[in-house]
Amino acid sequence: MRFFCLFILLCISCQSLAEDALPKDVSSYLELRESCDHWRGEYGYDEERQADINWSICQSCTGTDAKLAKLKHKYKNHENILTKLNELESEIEPKNKSAARQFCKKTRKPEWYK
Repeated sequence: MRFFCLFILLCISCQSLAEDALPKDVSSYLELRESCDHWRGEYGYDEERQADINWSICQSCTGTDAKLAKLKHKYKNHENILTKLNELESEIEPKNKSAARQFCKKTRKPEWYK
């Protein structure tokens, strides 16, 4: 009887965890966006550091506005996912996409990046 009770509790716990888990596309986006937001908040105390930050922002932030909008549309009927997505700023990229592309083309990969 004990094992049966433990089995039921385990099943309930797993179901609860599965309900809280986010789809892969959402969790991947949130990881990328976390990196983007991190770099957006960094301070370039010298030219080399600013170059590292610029490259990292270009790598992690480009396309995030459109991707967020797509995910919000895709999961509009999933309250737990939408709540998580709505915590993020929806427009963080520059309005002038052409200038942003030109800026990112001029950035260089940092030496520390492998």
